[in-house]
Amino acid sequence: MSYQLIYADPPWQYSNKISNGAAGDHYSTMTLEDIKRLPVWSIAAESAVLAMWYTGNFAEEAVELAQAWGFKVKTMKGFTWIKLYEQARGRIERALAEQTMIDFEDFLDALSAETVMNGGNYTRGNSEDVLIAVRGSGLERVSASVKQVVHSCRGEHSEKPAEVRFRLEELYGSVSRIELFSRGDAAGWHHWGNENPFNDIDLVPATFTTIPPALNSRVKVLAGHYLAVTAGADYLQEGAA
Repeated sequence: MSYQLIYADPPWQYSNKISNGAAGDHYSTMTLEDIKRLPVWSIAAESAVLAMWYTGNFAEEAVELAQAWGFKVKTMKGFTWIKLYEQARGRIERALAEQTMIDFEDFLDALSAETVMNGGNYTRGNSEDVLIAVRGSGLERVSASVKQVVHSCRGEHSEKPAEVRFRLEELYGSVSRIELFSRGDAAGWHHWGNENPFNDIDLVPATFTTIPPALNSRVKVLAGHYLAVTAGADYLQEGAA
């Protein structure tokens, strides 16, 4: 099975102990090298799109990872999620019902107040982005009206808004698609993730075999068997790292 649209939310490992500790309390993080070893290239169609989440801390790493998976980044700003507090909807709707929000300036003030205030060495962060990368000729968009910015309330830790998935469906239409590092079972998608209740595939990390210099003086390390198999199928992995 190959996929034309791959939607991924990698479990980035922060170098900052506080940030990484907070993430680790909720889900297992992975080093960049470990994420690269997942053979995403083996499940991607010859012409495919990768839509991948990253934060500002990992812009360079996100490009590096996309390239390692066999994709070329086209835009770092496919989608931008503006995070609102969990109770933002209720408070704004109550202000509208009670008519304490009178004009446009009141609305902008309320929206600013409900925008999450995260940490940051410069300005306080309140957004995450999805890059778009392509393999081969990529995919033709079927809708030219899909917008970049998504305003949505936060869910559980690291949970991303379903609206982005909906917009990807609108953007590319009915194509074979999979969500990697998934936690759910959204209809119309295949899923893979260590916290997912049911995986449609197994991703077997790449392995490496050392070649003696006498056999090949130019190639010292050869990538081994990169394999993605249907969940539950038998597979052979050689040359374990």
